[in-house]
Amino acid sequence: HHKTLEPNQFCGLVSRIHDVVNLESVRLTGGEPLLYKPVTRLVSLLRELGIPKVKLTTNGSLLAYKAKSLKDSGLEFINVSLDALDPDVFRRVTPRGHLDKVLKGIDTAIEIGLKVKINCMVMKGVNESQILPLLRFAGDRGITIRFLELMKMGYLYHDFASYLFSEEDILNEIAKGYSFVSLKRKESSTARYWETMDHIRFGIIANDSSPFCSDCNRLRLSHDGKIYGCLSVNQGFSLIESNESPLGTECILMKAMGQKQDNHFVGSPLSMKAIGG
Repeated sequence: HHKTLEPNQFCGLVSRIHDVVNLESVRLTGGEPLLYKPVTRLVSLLRELGIPKVKLTTNGSLLAYKAKSLKDSGLEFINVSLDALDPDVFRRVTPRGHLDKVLKGIDTAIEIGLKVKINCMVMKGVNESQILPLLRFAGDRGITIRFLELMKMGYLYHDFASYLFSEEDILNEIAKGYSFVSLKRKESSTARYWETMDHIRFGIIANDSSPFCSDCNRLRLSHDGKIYGCLSVNQGFSLIESNESPLGTECILMKAMGQKQDNHFVGSPLSMKAIGG
């Protein structure tokens, strides 16, 4: 197990990348970033680099406690993973999770002025019944929800097809309760968005049905300082061991960008925890 970097080490690497490519945003993911004790320090250091947007994705279980300190340190955008509102379904999807803590975290984050989005991973035969309740939940709070097609990652790599609930399936489910219109997709956005007639905005990340690989411009930096161009690859390039000059950094970034798929996500038996979702 490689040692997780300290905030100043992370920021040193991000600063090198930022100098070369002028980052528009940085998102902290995991695993669970709120388990990283100096997370607020990391956020404030990233803001000091002048990166316009610092975002974070969390399972929400610690969010009620940490929301204020995260906002105070400069965080503006937060995505919370919530795959069910029904306690039994939630337990099935997240056996060690605490639904009440996640819901409290979402409401606390909204109250203090963080810009909150909900992410829901939809799995056939598991939680498709939660799509409409979650859409209503988001609409009641005036926030956007994104439904994710299952990714061909980790332990579901081989059973992927039996759990896939497609973009078309998701839209058909939503159509049972709402009329909606599609919105224009921004280039390099992972999601396509729609809006219901009563102005609830929702997105779908259709990783299998409508892959966004061809204009993906994301890079992933792992907890131990390796850079990856794509979730499908299991070999990263170490920024720590590379030449620190802008040319050395650019060389590593070009290698990582070379890992991108042309038009279709092939998946990986590696878990998202290993590379950062």
